[in-house]
Amino acid sequence: MVWGVFSLHHRTPLFQVQGNLTGLRYRDEIIRPLAVPTLQQMGPQAVYQDDIARPHRARVVNDFLQQSGVNRMEWPACSPDLNPIENLWDELDRKVRSNHPPPRDVQHLYQMLQAESQALPQRIFTTVVNSMSTRCVECQNSQGGYTHY
Repeated sequence: MVWGVFSLHHRTPLFQVQGNLTGLRYRDEIIRPLAVPTLQQMGPQAVYQDDIARPHRARVVNDFLQQSGVNRMEWPACSPDLNPIENLWDELDRKVRSNHPPPRDVQHLYQMLQAESQALPQRIFTTVVNSMSTRCVECQNSQGGYTHY
């Protein structure tokens, strides 16, 4: 099985989607232009991982992924959050809080997040992705319960 996060390869800013994310926007702004082409480059063993957020599980998204032939990771209903992006958000939060005064407004926060996301070292992305096998084994061993991640 191949693990991957499309932003690892393209270093796409994590903050391009503004406003309310709907299933249609998720499909049109993230899945179609970014995830599907990257998964196709990774080959037939690539597995797409998202989480159980409402826009990610919208019928329009499910139908599109199925029509596109995307292998999607199944999520246990009560599992802890296995999505590695949570670890990246945590790292980004620490960087912003330690390197900047509090933001003046939402636009200033957006600029700080953009700058810090682009400055995250590749090793953080690699470490998080490389931990996925262990995360899944721990989740399976705990029968979908809590893990140390």
